[in-house]
Amino acid sequence: MKVTFKKLFLISIVMMSFTPIGYANNVIQQHANGEEGQVVYHVKYDYAAICKVLGITQEVYDQYWKEGLSIVDMAKREGIDQREIINYFVTFHYQEMQKWRKKGALNEHHYFDLVYELKDEITDFIELNPNKE
Repeated sequence: MKVTFKKLFLISIVMMSFTPIGYANNVIQQHANGEEGQVVYHVKYDYAAICKVLGITQEVYDQYWKEGLSIVDMAKREGIDQREIINYFVTFHYQEMQKWRKKGALNEHHYFDLVYELKDEITDFIELNPNKE
């Protein structure tokens, strides 16, 4: 089986989306000490909530995924405007980042860096599926 860089990249993105939310104690400590540490922002998506936005069951989601449909493709198939999907993910990330800020894991600099990169991250997540040929 030939694995291209693109397929490997797509698989990596999908795998990262399953990484549990974690707050690095050393990053929080660095912030407490006034240091600029590196923030590794990982979230675990709630697929039940994504299915609810799409108006489908988890079983249908899994079948669509196996067929190679991205979340955007699923939304189109279900007659849902892409803006609704984007709004869901923007709201989700906003809420998660606020939790991180409240715990002290994000300072303003890190927060705005993440916000700046968020559009690309959301776009990649909702438009890519490694099962797509």
